[in-house]
Amino acid sequence: MSVYTRITRPQLDQFFSDYTLGEVVGFEGITDGIDNTNYFVTTTQGGFVLTLFESLTVDDLPHFLKLLSHLGKNDLPCPRPQSDRQGNPLRELNGKPAAVFKRLSGAATVSPSVLHCQEIGLQLASLHRCTQGYVFPIQNSNDLSWGKSVLDKIGMHLSATDRKLIDDELIFQAENNPVSLPRGVIHADLFRDNVLFADDRLSGLLDFYSACTDTLLLDVAIAANDWCCDNGTVNAGKFAALLTAYENLRPLEPLEKQHWPTMLRAAALRFWLSRLEHQCYPRPGEIIQQKDPLVFRDILLQHRQQTYLSLNLRSTA
Repeated sequence: MSVYTRITRPQLDQFFSDYTLGEVVGFEGITDGIDNTNYFVTTTQGGFVLTLFESLTVDDLPHFLKLLSHLGKNDLPCPRPQSDRQGNPLRELNGKPAAVFKRLSGAATVSPSVLHCQEIGLQLASLHRCTQGYVFPIQNSNDLSWGKSVLDKIGMHLSATDRKLIDDELIFQAENNPVSLPRGVIHADLFRDNVLFADDRLSGLLDFYSACTDTLLLDVAIAANDWCCDNGTVNAGKFAALLTAYENLRPLEPLEKQHWPTMLRAAALRFWLSRLEHQCYPRPGEIIQQKDPLVFRDILLQHRQQTYLSLNLRSTA
């Protein structure tokens, strides 16, 4: 949610005049995240978030807005799109598709506790359960072929050791890619900066614009790698807490438990590569947040060693 597209106050006043959300009082850019441009906007009727979409197409965006509406109707704490006076949830601002959402209460947590990890497990299982049978046509574009393309693109910027590690992991994933695990709608980016807590209770799930149809277990692994690692070091107790909470609502199948170590590695590799690409080829913008790629290299190395996984698997057996 870095700021790539700058807007002016007159532009904002004109844009909000087409809504029944009150008059603009103030606005500021949001620095968290890296994909879209986001602003906090305060009006005479309350707080909102204005999102300008930097890469998603006008054809794809209605699918994401419809998904958010579906999740809201199923009591998941997600931002619901606000429609303008003509009933349109999607408009254009400064040459970019744009949408307005009611601002949710709470704040992101920097240092998650075991209780935070349990909340994430429960909410992720709720997401997977309430979208069973939901047809979401967006497929995951960050697959193995994407990983190979990114490596080709950034290889010249990497050390020989890192290139070898990534290449070896891509080969491993290709040889161990599960094809029969449960699939459905996944968030695919449920990191700490995409979740709000108010008084230690989860109050908001944000940024569904990486959502896609893929393996449900991958979603759990992506979340666990961020929430259950302390400064890049795996915390086995937090992994167990998240998995146990998840299974309270959606028990894992035996085949999913078998592939859990592989999926953790796949999730770590995916975000190591995307952060490396963003570091090597940053997008221009007014406020840009760079995230450290080395965190996920370190997490991947720990998953490859598998020194702690038996504890997690026993706890969910």
